[in-house]
Amino acid sequence: MLTELQSVRSDVLAALNRIDALIAGLSSPSREDGVQAQREEVAALPRTKAIEWVLARSGEPMRPVEIWAELQALGRDDPKMEIQVTTYDLWQRGRIGKVGRGLYQSINER
Repeated sequence: MLTELQSVRSDVLAALNRIDALIAGLSSPSREDGVQAQREEVAALPRTKAIEWVLARSGEPMRPVEIWAELQALGRDDPKMEIQVTTYDLWQRGRIGKVGRGLYQSINER
């Protein structure tokens, strides 16, 4: 009886390990698809909208160099100086908020 129970336990553990592996395999591609969709979304935006997009999703104030780095990570190749100038212009036009010197946030966070 004990041997039979140990055999069933072993089978159940093997099945659980296989289920975990299948779940991991299913979740990875969907996450990659989501990242790729974000990259495509941001790449298609004009620079002003891309900056607003990054600020809205960060949830906290960011400096222009941080915005630039995030845009770089998303596959954009905007020059750093252009991000700095555009961020300042967006603030002057009231499209983003300014928390402090060189520190900007989404207008929805104010």
